[in-house]
Amino acid sequence: MVRRRFVLVLVLLAACGETTADPVASSDQASSTIAVTTTEPDVPLPVGVLFAVPTQNREDPAKGQFQVQLHNDTDGRYDLTAVQFRWAGYTTPVVERTAVIVGGQTVDLPVPFPGATCTGDGTIATMPSLDEATVRLRLADGTEVSMPVVDQFHLARRLYLEDCERQMIDAQVGIEWVDLHQDEFEGRPVTAGQLRLTRRAGTGEVIVRSVSNTVPYEFAAVDTAVGEPVAVLPDGVDEVSVPVRFLESRCDPHALAEVKQPTKFIAQIVLGDGSEHPYIIYPDRSYWNAMRATADEACVVLGEIEFVGQS
Repeated sequence: MVRRRFVLVLVLLAACGETTADPVASSDQASSTIAVTTTEPDVPLPVGVLFAVPTQNREDPAKGQFQVQLHNDTDGRYDLTAVQFRWAGYTTPVVERTAVIVGGQTVDLPVPFPGATCTGDGTIATMPSLDEATVRLRLADGTEVSMPVVDQFHLARRLYLEDCERQMIDAQVGIEWVDLHQDEFEGRPVTAGQLRLTRRAGTGEVIVRSVSNTVPYEFAAVDTAVGEPVAVLPDGVDEVSVPVRFLESRCDPHALAEVKQPTKFIAQIVLGDGSEHPYIIYPDRSYWNAMRATADEACVVLGEIEFVGQS
C-alpha cells in the first residue's frame, strides 16, 4: 500500500467535548437509525401565521440538541427571551434565548433534546400525535406566545422513535465499552478495551453482529473471525465481555477536522426475540481525548502525518 504523508500544522487534533463522528462505513457517512422514507408527501407549511419547524444541523447530535426554527409569516415583530418545545412525546426545559424575529424572517434557536417520553410500545403506531405539539415563546414584555409545530423534515418523529428504540434495548441489555486504555499493536499505539454485555430484563440470546468504524477509528474485535458475531450473550448468562481494539482509520487533517461524531459507533444488535436493531455505543466522554491522542500518535508512527519542525 502507498501511504500518503500529511503535515499537521498545529497540535494533535484532540477530540473536543462538542465533537463526535457518524458510522456504517464510517460514522459521518451513516444516517439516522430510523430511516425516513423519501416517498412520503411533502408537509405543507401554514400561511400567515407564526409557526415552528424542528431541524438539526451537523453539530447538533453531538451536543444532544436540536433547533426550533421559527417562521414568522405575519407582519408582527416578536422580541424573544425564552423558548420551549412542548409535546407529549418530549418537552424541553424553558431555554433562555434572546432574538428578534420580524415579518418574513426565519430564526433557529437551539434547545436540548430531553429524551423521549415513550407511550405504548414506543413505535410510530402508538406515538403521540404531533398535531398537538407546540412551541412556547416568552417575550420581552413578559407575555407568552404559543405556536403550532410543523414536522416538515420528520425530525421530531425521528428523535422520538430513535430514543424509544434505545430505551427498549437498554431495558433488556446493557451494552458498553469498558477498561479503555492505550496498548500497542504492530508497533504503534492503539486504544484497547472490552465490549461488555450485561443482562437486564431481556431473556434469550443477545448477539452483537457488527460494529461500524468511524472516520478516525477502525473497530476490531480481537477474537472474532470474519463473518462471526462480535459478541454473544447466551441465554441464561448474565454478563459477557470480549476484547476489542480501536485502530487509527483516516489520518488526513482535513477529514479529521470535518468529523462531527468521531466516537459514534453503530452496532447491529439481535435481541432475544430475534429482532435486529441498530444501537449507538458511545465510549464514556472521559475517554474521548485519550482515544484521539492515541490515534493521532499512531498516524505519526506510521508516517502518515508529521508535525512542523519534527525531525
